[in-house]
Amino acid sequence: MWNVDGSIGGGQIVRTAVAIAALRGVPVSVTNVRRNRGNPGLQRQHLAALMSVERISGGRLDGAVKGATSVTFTPGAAEGPVHERVDIGSAGSTMLVLQAALPLLARRGGTLIATGGTDNPMAPPVDFTREIFAPALVSMGVRPGIEVVSRGFFPAGGGEIVVICLETPRWNGLRRTAWGGPVKIGGTAYASSLPDHIPDRIRTAALRELKSGKGLSADAKAALRQCEFDVQVEVTKGPSPGAGIVMWAEDAQGLRLGAGALGEPKKPSEEVGREAGAWLLAELAAGAPVDRHLADQVLVWAAFASTPSEFVISAVTDHVTSCAQLVREGTGAAIEIEGTGPATVRVRPDLG
Repeated sequence: MWNVDGSIGGGQIVRTAVAIAALRGVPVSVTNVRRNRGNPGLQRQHLAALMSVERISGGRLDGAVKGATSVTFTPGAAEGPVHERVDIGSAGSTMLVLQAALPLLARRGGTLIATGGTDNPMAPPVDFTREIFAPALVSMGVRPGIEVVSRGFFPAGGGEIVVICLETPRWNGLRRTAWGGPVKIGGTAYASSLPDHIPDRIRTAALRELKSGKGLSADAKAALRQCEFDVQVEVTKGPSPGAGIVMWAEDAQGLRLGAGALGEPKKPSEEVGREAGAWLLAELAAGAPVDRHLADQVLVWAAFASTPSEFVISAVTDHVTSCAQLVREGTGAAIEIEGTGPATVRVRPDLG
């Protein structure tokens, strides 16, 4: 039994631990789940993530109820294509469910449909997942297709995603050590059940902030001025109003750095856009080919790859540190982090 102290982080720890256990085929017990959070224990989105792993692997969860601070998972040995539907039952993040389930879905191939929130605070928005995270997986040999049927926001949720992945028993390590500078800026400013001018204002403010070039060198500012800009506006209807933006900078090799911001009640659209533009400027100023939000998401994939990984990240966040600790313990992979930001991450999987 692999024993994990969940107090080293938040929901990421229990989700990642159960996913690693399923991939390795070893049982795991996680205690002190989200002990240091304002609402400790498992919440609906955590339960949905764990249950998706349980069903895809054919395993068994014990103690997985709302509010539980400990849970045990015993993996199964399910085979064949996956056909699963997960309903979070709230506006909980479908992207956090996908983080736990996708490595298993890739190994077996198949389809996962998840309903809940698609654009949530403290979670990757769906556009980041499909436009920045998914291309990183493609470079490793994994090709997930992510379709947004509808967006979902707090409090009602109601969003739906469909994820299809070809069977990929093995994938390569991630090699990203140099950023070539931006040649294109892409993105989507979106709003649901709000006036049409909201995403326009978000987009305008984001581009204004980005084009200011604050914090960039003279050469970087010059490169930014030469970029192609293609930030789209999306207006939809849904059970709960919501808005936000995800943008990315792309270099000549197709590598993408992402940033975004989410609307909140009484938060001006211009502030949402400015925040996203400032985040992307910070990533461009760092000059690393893996942004701070992508960094921890690729660690599990690197640990289970068939070849070593080496990539440079813009910042060593708490999520990177806690995830690296957990992945080392759970997989036996050697993970070195050199520097604080930018920092070089080297992952040598345990292939024994």
